[in-house]
Amino acid sequence: MRVLLAVVFLASCACQSQAVSYTVTDQNSSLEFTIDDPTFNLNVPNDPVQLPRTVEWTVDGRRILVYPSAPLTLLDIGHIHPGAHVGANQVHAQGPLLGYGTGATTGAVTGAVAYSVNGGATDSGSSRISEKVDIHNKSGGAVPVQLTGMGFKPTQAALEVPDLNGLTVEGTTMIYFQGTPQASSLTGQPPYPPVTVRPVVNFTGFNPLLNQNFSLPDGAVLTMVTELKLSPPVLTVTIVWWVLVGLLVLGLTAGALVWRRRSR
Repeated sequence: MRVLLAVVFLASCACQSQAVSYTVTDQNSSLEFTIDDPTFNLNVPNDPVQLPRTVEWTVDGRRILVYPSAPLTLLDIGHIHPGAHVGANQVHAQGPLLGYGTGATTGAVTGAVAYSVNGGATDSGSSRISEKVDIHNKSGGAVPVQLTGMGFKPTQAALEVPDLNGLTVEGTTMIYFQGTPQASSLTGQPPYPPVTVRPVVNFTGFNPLLNQNFSLPDGAVLTMVTELKLSPPVLTVTIVWWVLVGLLVLGLTAGALVWRRRSR
């Protein structure tokens, strides 16, 4: 209950505070990951609490608002940066799950995320972003969470609904979990851990994976990977196709005229 109240409190205050943001770019695209400013203190060992808020994906000047996945949204981010031990087009962040923290990056349940942006040529309208999340349960018991995929459509009235009008956004979310307190890897020496792969979610537009109840076993690591891909507008593709067809017809016509003249 304390965790739930804390989440409600932070959500109500988020729009009134400054925020910490990091931006990475690649060709025609940029990705800006935003978390809370370090102003929220809940009298917990990992104060101040900074939760993930938004991802802003900009392609050829068009801003596309994206909401991060859950339970990532309940990680208190104590470590965040672009580059360094990740790529120049990536942002890395980590911290404990809200209610399980013992320090800025430590706790009985910890997690991390890596965001990537891969752009296309200028004015191509093509781009791709991905989110890779790991949540490690070391609490000694199962931990209940709710699974929501990156790129969902918010149901809360206070949240801005992303504008996807005129955009072709396709996505995929893959989720699996594996491990016990005694074993975490499928490589190396036994004992080997159990592993469960959930059905892959493919979608166009908003991510349909929303608030699915899930229990993460003790010792297990939950991994969620979501990719969002922006394709050129259908109108642009159609115009290019017809231009190619027109050039082909002109080429064939010109070739036929040359052949006739030479035949005469």
